[in-house]
Amino acid sequence: MSESEPEKKVPFWKNPFLIAFFIGAFFLTVLPFAQRSFLKAPPPVMQLTSSAFDGKVVLLTAETGPCPDDCVKRQTDFGTAVRHVDDLGNITVVTLVSPEARQVIEPLATSPLWKLSDASPALLSELEDALNKFLPPPGAHFAETHAIVLIDQNNAVRGFWPGDGAGRGNSINAARLLAKEGPQP
Repeated sequence: MSESEPEKKVPFWKNPFLIAFFIGAFFLTVLPFAQRSFLKAPPPVMQLTSSAFDGKVVLLTAETGPCPDDCVKRQTDFGTAVRHVDDLGNITVVTLVSPEARQVIEPLATSPLWKLSDASPALLSELEDALNKFLPPPGAHFAETHAIVLIDQNNAVRGFWPGDGAGRGNSINAARLLAKEGPQP
């Protein structure tokens, strides 16, 4: 090839960037539909006798004693779940509190989706039983774990997650799935 001959231009439809764009667009379009067959909410662990949360998906944690700085941090982090579920309207974030903890946590719960409820011994006992089914003894004690509990629309406990960033994220994703798809996804 001599220097005076112009380069042959590749047709635009053979451009590797254009081909990659169309392949990416195809997969991004198909992916949400393919994911539905793989995404499942955790199965029910135990049915609660209380009907306090009927019809709502609930992310719940408990603070049953005084609320020092680590409790405030834990609850502040837990409360961020509201920002990730407020678009659905059927998810409630609940903290079961003792009277000592209520005074400290109440100013943190500024969203109408974040409810504070008394830590009744009956509900705590049921959640302890559910945790023992989920994590066989010798497991942890529910009130001491500060775990996040997911309760579905039918008042069934669906699982427990640690209160760390990954646990909060996974519990929020499971709650969103239950809220969108119902208790039988």
